[in-house]
Amino acid sequence: MAAEHLSADRADQKTFRYGELTKSRVEAFSDGIFAIIVTLLILEIKVPHIGQADSVSVLLDALRGLLPKFLSWIISFLTVCIVWVNHHRIFDSFRGFNIILFWLNVFVLLFVSFIPFPTALVGDYPQNPLAVAFYGVVMALTGGALVAVRWYGIFDCKILKEGIPLPAYRKAIVAAFLFGPVAYLVAAFLAFVSTGLAFTLYFLIALYFMFSFLFNGHQRKG
Repeated sequence: MAAEHLSADRADQKTFRYGELTKSRVEAFSDGIFAIIVTLLILEIKVPHIGQADSVSVLLDALRGLLPKFLSWIISFLTVCIVWVNHHRIFDSFRGFNIILFWLNVFVLLFVSFIPFPTALVGDYPQNPLAVAFYGVVMALTGGALVAVRWYGIFDCKILKEGIPLPAYRKAIVAAFLFGPVAYLVAAFLAFVSTGLAFTLYFLIALYFMFSFLFNGHQRKG
């Protein structure tokens, strides 16, 4: 028993050899950034200004012109919420935060904070393949950053909480990689074939992650 405790202490010393950060403060910092980002997304949609203020048809046409912006806002809003949910689930699997995990988290937040820009870009130029593809590349980078955080749990499994089944955890990483970065890059490539097809795939990716709890994800034993 004493030998097991000694081994565990040595593992903790290696995992947190550069110090341990307060988990609640890092999570609160991250939650604050997510809250700001979802607010910034809607600010890109401006009330249309029309010459005939009492004209229903003119206002309707102006609102119809905003449909691409509404579509990109919905997809991005859902995506940021999905990233937040996955962010919460992933970090709930860790016993604490070391400096490496902290900086991996910073890169997740870096890409998430950039999402309003490609959202505005694709809203303004929905028929431009480059704008639509750029949106997919940013989403792929965001998903890749989350996969890197998940992978760190395999690289240093001592940071994972007890009871996390590693086979299921590895399976979740593979699923997140295929339906995250890979799928977004495929959609970005398809934008040069059909922007509508790329938009459809972006929305389907969001739907997949919204309901992914039904068929994948790691569960804690006990």
